[in-house]
Amino acid sequence: MRGPQNVRGRSDIQRVFGSLPFRILALLSLALLPVGLIAVNQTKRVADIARENAELLLLTRTEKASFGERIVIEQARGAARLLGSLQQELDEPGQCEEYLRAFLSANSRFSFIGVLPKSGVMECSSSGSLFDFSSFSNFEPLMSAERASVTVNQAAPLSGKSVIIVSEPYYELGAFQGMISVSVPHERLAQREPDAGFDDLMNVITFNAQGDILTATGPLGSAHLDTPMASQMADLIRQGAYSFSGQDKLGQARIFSVVPIIEGTVYTLGVWATDTQAAQRYLNQLPPWIFPALMWGVSLAVALFAVHRLVIRHVRRLGRLMRDFAKTRALPSERDEVIAAVELAEMEDDFHEMARVILQDEASLENNLRDKNVLLKEVHHRVKNNLQLISSIMNMQIRRARSPETKEVIGRLQDRVLGLATIHRDLYQSQSGGRVNAGNLVREIVTKALELAEDRDEPVTPHIDIEDVMLFPDQAVPLSLLMSEATTNAMKYLGPDKQGKCWIRASLETQGDTVCIIRFANSVAGETAAESTGLGAQLINAFTLQLGGEMDITETEDSYMMELTFQIAAFTNEAADY
Repeated sequence: MRGPQNVRGRSDIQRVFGSLPFRILALLSLALLPVGLIAVNQTKRVADIARENAELLLLTRTEKASFGERIVIEQARGAARLLGSLQQELDEPGQCEEYLRAFLSANSRFSFIGVLPKSGVMECSSSGSLFDFSSFSNFEPLMSAERASVTVNQAAPLSGKSVIIVSEPYYELGAFQGMISVSVPHERLAQREPDAGFDDLMNVITFNAQGDILTATGPLGSAHLDTPMASQMADLIRQGAYSFSGQDKLGQARIFSVVPIIEGTVYTLGVWATDTQAAQRYLNQLPPWIFPALMWGVSLAVALFAVHRLVIRHVRRLGRLMRDFAKTRALPSERDEVIAAVELAEMEDDFHEMARVILQDEASLENNLRDKNVLLKEVHHRVKNNLQLISSIMNMQIRRARSPETKEVIGRLQDRVLGLATIHRDLYQSQSGGRVNAGNLVREIVTKALELAEDRDEPVTPHIDIEDVMLFPDQAVPLSLLMSEATTNAMKYLGPDKQGKCWIRASLETQGDTVCIIRFANSVAGETAAESTGLGAQLINAFTLQLGGEMDITETEDSYMMELTFQIAAFTNEAADY
């Protein structure tokens, strides 16, 4: 079963997304989402209203700036309609010319009035001249449209001046007969007094439905340079008035306002500089999400500051105290001057109390453990003394015994008792929690056997390779007794090999942390190599079973080797089985 994942082992991304500030910001963002959507909608409505008001201001000022042109064109249309209704009374050319001249003298704004029939030959005009317009390129479209039109001619054929020509159809018995044309010279329009308060208006241009420029507040010849770069004049005609931003033909940023003077016939184009107040109101419309986003950001910043100020820094400080306590078992002597919330202050007090109790319990456990170790060492020390006392008694019996067999048997028992005493001596001196260094025991047993071998006639060559292996007494005791029997047997059957040399090889090693391998070999004489049975062999097998290991014995004509492999056991509490 998997345990809980250590938080400190997580990746940086997991730590960020799992942190308290991130979760609070995420939940607060979710809570502010409906309010933000409402704010965006309301801000958008306010922005739309402000933009409409700014656009309406531009359109109103544009319409006001073109008021003079509107009046002139409306007057010309009215005059043409009036004369069209009186056409039946002007059938005679002489009478028609006289009447038109009288009408023209009464209206000084106009420069020419003429009656253009469908034939194209103008017989009745204020100039009294006969002129044929049938060959003009715009004559056929004008007659076929049968509707009012306003055109421009910068070199009128009769007056030779630049004029605006306002034409209105006239009828006889409901049938279309031709057009009444009224000309207004540009020079008379230029003599109008400019309207005050329109210094920020770069140009006011009037144009007809075909896109021809009729009038301009600036020079008429260069008026096309103030028109939108990406559009033709005819493309600006739409239903109603509107404004848009763009660049003129010279690449200057401008605001353009289009207002119809006569719907479908004449329109006004207002050209505004972008640095004027009216244009800035139209252009400087912030996105509707900017204020909700600022509100959201400020709210999150305030929330994060509040959470950090009230919670996070105190939690981090408490966590730091816990980590320091876990490492050094030390607590600050005085509380931090930072005033925490009541709940967090109580949590810190609980931690201090818990730490104090833990320190007391650990001190008590250490005292108990020290007492237990002292008592256990005393037990091992007394057992060792008692075993040494038994060894001394056995030694006395050996000196009194007369039979060599008796002395040998008692000596073998004495060796086993001394082996047990050695183990209890090491346990008494051990600082490894009741474990004993089996390597030292094996090394001491082999060294003692080599000391006894010094009395032999043949020299014995040792090969010792013993590692330090820590074992609990349950395995250390049978292992030392097994090695004691093995060395006794080796010394009993030790003899020269084929080369005439006597040797003993002993090794102790571990594989990993759980497997222990011990090897012991000696040279034997050829005639005694097969005589390795008896009590020693039975004891070795018994100790092998106690260790839970496997024994592998290899015999040759001049050598005897045993290899023992067993698992290093952990400590088991036998009292728990009862």
